[in-house]
Amino acid sequence: MMRCLVVDDEALSRAFMEHFIAKHDALRLAGSCESAIEAVNVLKKERVDLLFLDVEMPEMTGMELIKSLSIRPQIILVTAKEDYALEAFDVEVTDYLLKPVKYSRFLKGIERAERKAALLRNAHEPEHVFIKTEGRLVKLDLKTIQWIEAQGDYVCISAHGKRFMVHSTMKGMLSRLPSEAFARVHRSFIVRLDQIEDIAHATIVIERKVIPIGASYREALLNHLEML
Repeated sequence: MMRCLVVDDEALSRAFMEHFIAKHDALRLAGSCESAIEAVNVLKKERVDLLFLDVEMPEMTGMELIKSLSIRPQIILVTAKEDYALEAFDVEVTDYLLKPVKYSRFLKGIERAERKAALLRNAHEPEHVFIKTEGRLVKLDLKTIQWIEAQGDYVCISAHGKRFMVHSTMKGMLSRLPSEAFARVHRSFIVRLDQIEDIAHATIVIERKVIPIGASYREALLNHLEML
């Protein structure tokens, strides 16, 4: 799920982008700003994955906003002029949309953003971790993990026939795992998303293991999944 921020001094343009975002299941609107200065304050407080940004705005332009950011979300410029295209790609924007934006062209921009996000996730996900179990450190390939189950003051990591008991809370374990690859589905279970074989209303199946889905976790789980 990509959290989006719309920044445009024209109310009608903001409304169009907000409408397009609302129609797309993979997007959520994190905020809408009428100035770049207002956007700076939102970016300090909120997680934003994708910024829809106008160029020509009073007090601070879209380009000035981009250059002021030390950590940038993906950026799609939305402008009425082609003049800024070269400068835009110099600052590595994801896409450049000309107003009035058609929904079909908007979708192409989102596809580019999703591909870029996937590449970044794959680049950042570690291949293995070391876990402390039975008084020793064991190297564990993250891709072999199928599920993690709470066991009192410990968690049990199941990895293709192997079991490892680790002293940890579920919250602590989840905080150390790549969020793109793992999801908590119940107060007692964390699963690796690409290991899921089947999902019913209240259960998941991974290699014949039936895992319950907590009601409060179901929506977040479905938002993690790639669905046709």
